[in-house]
Amino acid sequence: MASLVCFPFKEEDVTVAVRNVELAASHPSVSAVLGVGFSKGETWHAIETAAPGIEKRTGKRVILRLQRRIGLNLRGGKGDGMNTALQFFVEHREFERLHFYDADITSFSGEWISKAEKQADLNFDIVRHYFPRSSTDAMITWLVTKIGFALLWPNSVLPHIEQPLGGELLLTRKAAEVLVADHRVRTQSDWGIDTLYTFVTAQAGLRLAEVYIPEGKMHALYGGLRDLRTMLIECFSAIQSLKSESLNDERNAVIHRVEFARPVPEAVRSKVGYDVEKTLKLLKEPLSPRAKDLLHQYFDPALAKGLIMATEWPTWSFCDEEAWVGAYIRFLDHFEKGDADWEELLFRVWVARVLNHTIRNVMRGYDVALGALRELVAETQQRSAGQLRVEASNPMTLASGHTALEARQDVDATWAGMQSETEVVNVPIV
Repeated sequence: MASLVCFPFKEEDVTVAVRNVELAASHPSVSAVLGVGFSKGETWHAIETAAPGIEKRTGKRVILRLQRRIGLNLRGGKGDGMNTALQFFVEHREFERLHFYDADITSFSGEWISKAEKQADLNFDIVRHYFPRSSTDAMITWLVTKIGFALLWPNSVLPHIEQPLGGELLLTRKAAEVLVADHRVRTQSDWGIDTLYTFVTAQAGLRLAEVYIPEGKMHALYGGLRDLRTMLIECFSAIQSLKSESLNDERNAVIHRVEFARPVPEAVRSKVGYDVEKTLKLLKEPLSPRAKDLLHQYFDPALAKGLIMATEWPTWSFCDEEAWVGAYIRFLDHFEKGDADWEELLFRVWVARVLNHTIRNVMRGYDVALGALRELVAETQQRSAGQLRVEASNPMTLASGHTALEARQDVDATWAGMQSETEVVNVPIV
């Protein structure tokens, strides 16, 4: 099979980026490597300089393209980069498969390509890579994307996908053509692109495999959670933009194969995914009067009180699992992207949830922390599916084609009432 490997990039460690380009070009299944640059900066020029030598040693083309501005209504970012590569691939029919990998991965090897190719040989349309993750890593994946999928489409494949936001995946030509033809994908120019790729391919019923990379995705860490603010907002907004979409259970009985995981390396188990001390200061920043009004108007009083109190002294206990899911539902209904106060509230509540998880779960050990995250998603999915069954038995409460969220404006009250019956996360120390 003739495969094209794409590395979207901004400014990376040039040694790592050039190394990864050559590793990909050296793989026997790869016919060419495509670098899609945000700009012609240092990383672009390093790859451009190294390209002739790589081509001579491997016999493969190294192609550089600037990312095009495709989605004009949102911030230009990762989505434009990936969609530029997607369009290039669709137009060049000599390639049969398209791989995406982040350019800054220090643990990247040819085995990543081989594992994806083997699953594509078994007629899977999409192959995603998943990894052992730090117990404080992937907090947007766990708390935003997975929770959103579990709330809105609990009976679909979506909550079961290990790596729904991963930038490491293989697309067959069939999958690429589904994506490039979808206007929702083309307009998603920012961090929300991974959510759209995942949702649209599931909605189309494409076959999905996930391969496990035991060494983990080793790359540059963020500092405080403030560094993830834009990504958080854009990933949540992508979920919110899809909340009226439905997945037909019969049509979307997606075949989903997941390679079994291996023991987690100690380097991953002991890694902290963000700077805790730096992050603690974020909750102390003052809230605007309007933000406080929004808290009191739309959110549970205990959450509102806790978030306001946190501006005076460090506290995060108010944002447990139940509080986060209840707030998430309110954000789905009322959040306005581009509104400074709404964006700050989403960020601030998420920070409190991450800190609560870190102090309550991570400090008790890696297995406890990961178990707590998985249990939260599973419980959310179970309750949302149960709510759907109740609504389906009472046609007056469920309009045809509506999602679970739209049909239950008071679901957060239902959640609160269940608190005494079922603890969302209660993982014993092991």
